[in-house]
Amino acid sequence: MVVVIGAGATGLGVARDLALRGVKVTVVDQWEPGFGTSGRFHGLLHSGARYVVTDPTAAEDCYRENTLLRAVAPDAIEQTGGIFVRSEDDDPGFEQAWLKGCDRAGIPVTALDPRAVRQRYPDLTTRVASAYWVPDGVLEGFHLLQMLAKDVLAHDGTLLSKHRVTAIQTVNGRVTSVSAQGPNGEVEVGCDAVVNAAGPWAGAVADLFEDPIPMHLSYGLMILFAHRKFPVVVNRLKSPGDGDIFVPHQHVTILGTTDVAQDSPIAPDIQASEVLRLMDLGRELVPGLDSWRVLRAFTGVRPLYDGQGHAATSREVSRDFKVIDHQRRKGPAGSFSVVGGKWTTFRLMAERTADIVTQYLGISAPCVTAQVPLTLHPVTSFSASEPYLCECEKVSASQLTAIDGSLSEWRTATWFAMGPCQGTFCAHRVTALHHALFPSEDSGAALQDLRAERTKGMLPVLWGANAREYALQQAVRFQTLAEGDPQWAGNSPGLKNSSPSSEGVTL
Repeated sequence: MVVVIGAGATGLGVARDLALRGVKVTVVDQWEPGFGTSGRFHGLLHSGARYVVTDPTAAEDCYRENTLLRAVAPDAIEQTGGIFVRSEDDDPGFEQAWLKGCDRAGIPVTALDPRAVRQRYPDLTTRVASAYWVPDGVLEGFHLLQMLAKDVLAHDGTLLSKHRVTAIQTVNGRVTSVSAQGPNGEVEVGCDAVVNAAGPWAGAVADLFEDPIPMHLSYGLMILFAHRKFPVVVNRLKSPGDGDIFVPHQHVTILGTTDVAQDSPIAPDIQASEVLRLMDLGRELVPGLDSWRVLRAFTGVRPLYDGQGHAATSREVSRDFKVIDHQRRKGPAGSFSVVGGKWTTFRLMAERTADIVTQYLGISAPCVTAQVPLTLHPVTSFSASEPYLCECEKVSASQLTAIDGSLSEWRTATWFAMGPCQGTFCAHRVTALHHALFPSEDSGAALQDLRAERTKGMLPVLWGANAREYALQQAVRFQTLAEGDPQWAGNSPGLKNSSPSSEGVTL
């Protein structure tokens, strides 16, 4: 038995890899799959081109895994392609270094006519100096997490959500069991090995091995717009920095991202000043950005591994990954950590980890995740006459009732409450349905958590249509539905000086 701590992409990937090799696995997570970094990213399936100059190893890994994931998990990939655009204000010397880096990494690049690019994508700046096509794509993270989790369960694995690991027991210097606190008390899972795939919390888990690891955490801010303005990923052709990528994701666009070092695995509250700065950077590539309807802002914490401890800033930390056998340092036998990496490279990270773990266990079964496909099973079909509970995302009751999960899992599986109204009209309907199916769960608390999460993302971007939407939501929630004490707009810190031009909010 192997216990995997963390139900993000890496943890579920490790569990699936081990399960396909015939190893019994239990995945433990203090929240739900994708709560951490894996559910809080901009959706880019990296071609590797972003890192060919600054991080060539990560670039090569990304390109290989990009190609492989398109074959084994096509239901979770939109093969949009991507373009890198150099503005007249950007360094042409970096462009030449970038082209050489792509060639070394084997990443296919096609030069595009700048005038044709401007005609096809009129939202771009008129100062396009050069442009190139690369095989970027869009990865539907929540769908892929669901696919991984279902495959783990299908191979006799176990998933313990909402269980926080409190201790790791050893006998004679070898891991023997893991203790975790859950909704019904503490459980103990006997095991032969433990894999720490806890992302931003990996440092805390390594402390339970009594073998600290040098994590370098940073959070990134992203802004989500209610338009799909580009059919492809749009990157700025310069050294990786803040506000230099636009990712189309279903019917929205995500502008990313920032890179701010921090100590906590949980991102701090979003400040309006950070949003305004990201908007300023986005305008350099898309001058008319203020005309796009903004929906919300969100953050994710990067679990970077600074093995040498020499990086002065988060941007200097490699996006490569490392598998640590703690027995080779000062931890117990059977304790392993996998840290760093990207969403795009999760399968490779899992393969390398499972190779080391199975070698420790004396199991010779090879990795097969590069050949065994992952399939997204449709939630369910529904009648054309059936009304939608969520009009924005076209989600019906039959789609929701087919999911055996929490209200949060319903949201990530169907995207209800994630459209333009941000749950204003559908949250109560869906919560009532969930309560009817799962009466033992605290539906009131689940609704409050949903509202808080949606509000948290709306407050830092309250201008234009989004400010009006927020005012409507407040009225519906507290005047019509009588949910509780209102957080009225005039008293909300997120409303102060939060328009794109910092000139106040227009309701």
